[in-house]
Amino acid sequence: MAIRIKFALRGLFRLLVTVLTVYIISQMLVFHSVSKSSTRRAQTSPELRRERQNRMSENGTVNIMDPPLLIPKLKKISELIQHADSDIVDLLGLPTSEKVFLTIGIRLNSTNPKDFKLARETIGSILKTTGIKDRRHYVIILYLPFTKDRTRLLLQETIGRRYQDFVDDGLIQVIRPATDIYFDEYLYSSLRKANKLISLNSAKSNIDDAFLFLYSRGLSQFFIELRPGSTCATYFFKTMRMYVNSFKTKWDQIHFSENPQYGRLFRTDHLQTMAEDALHTYDRLTTEERLNIYKIYFQYPQKALFSYVETGESTNVSYYSRREVVQEMLKSKTINPAAKIFTDMRQYNDHELKYVYDRNPHTFFWSNGFQIGSYVTVFFLKPQLIQRIVVNTGSYINTDKLMSGILTTGQEFNIDTRECKNLTMQWAFIDGFVDTIDTDLLVLKEYTLTPAALNQKQEAYT
Repeated sequence: MAIRIKFALRGLFRLLVTVLTVYIISQMLVFHSVSKSSTRRAQTSPELRRERQNRMSENGTVNIMDPPLLIPKLKKISELIQHADSDIVDLLGLPTSEKVFLTIGIRLNSTNPKDFKLARETIGSILKTTGIKDRRHYVIILYLPFTKDRTRLLLQETIGRRYQDFVDDGLIQVIRPATDIYFDEYLYSSLRKANKLISLNSAKSNIDDAFLFLYSRGLSQFFIELRPGSTCATYFFKTMRMYVNSFKTKWDQIHFSENPQYGRLFRTDHLQTMAEDALHTYDRLTTEERLNIYKIYFQYPQKALFSYVETGESTNVSYYSRREVVQEMLKSKTINPAAKIFTDMRQYNDHELKYVYDRNPHTFFWSNGFQIGSYVTVFFLKPQLIQRIVVNTGSYINTDKLMSGILTTGQEFNIDTRECKNLTMQWAFIDGFVDTIDTDLLVLKEYTLTPAALNQKQEAYT
């Protein structure tokens, strides 16, 4: 009996020693991860450090989620990512050994068949508008979202069959995160409100950006991301290459698109830093805010090389094809008459409504800050003979169009109160589109209560 008790105590002692050893090792690993994250934070660009520090709470303290809680998962991206088959990246086609001119990234946020169709249309537009010789100088990266269902595998197989030759040559590459590199959603949601963090989807988007940047950093000289469903201008690749090569001054990014978030050209030498910035501020800055940190910015002065106006026609309008009207607007070489533009909507830098009206009729005004009753007022500086007014607010873009709106005209305007007076004519918007040439939309009625020339309700732009 005494011998059995002795052996039992000896086994219990060994178990306690083992548990204590495991605990000490785990604490050492946590301390190591904290020290590495602190070192990495110190290497982040000064602009983003200042941006994060400037976001203070009411009591003067910085609201940040404790980085050691989440950085170990995020570090997997930069430590384990490879340009080959691995546990992190699943490839259909290996990168070529030759460093090409351009990497074109196309990122899907879901496995929805409609989104996948838009991505294929973009790939088709790229291939259609470039010659065989041009294809040696760019590579297309299709980024699939992390999912555990079979849909993602079917999408990979579809790309492999449809573009087999391009995949085999490495021109088209399909990548996806094969392990859960994201943060804990429950933890993030519980800390979001108290710490004033950005939305869950925006935070995930920042991590996806970092993944895409780190993968693309060694493939080419330059990198650009396109929105699924975009249409490329004819000879866009040659035009872009000539324009970039003509630059003699320093630049951080060049914008070739109508959309302020997509179509930004970066040097791949900067992608490592951009990925680190995205990880460091993933819970604080949206994509637009983070990309706007890189201030040496140029806008392509001619017609945008990438458009997002879809080719389908609305079933609600049958009196003529809207596509023909949009093409007529783009082909028009007339200049809008001088006017003052007023709006209460928040505007993107370099995409202000005045800029679009005065200098760049080939693009759109983008806003993500509006509410019911938001307005746009155009006040002509001199008397004008107006024959036709066409307003297109995204009639072909499902996520960017008016739900309801009014276009009104008048001959009096108070520049102090920014209110139109004696409004005599009104046209109703249909799916974000109005053309004064169509008399069916005209209502001959006086409107003296409308505070501005455009009274609208819009869907949120994401």
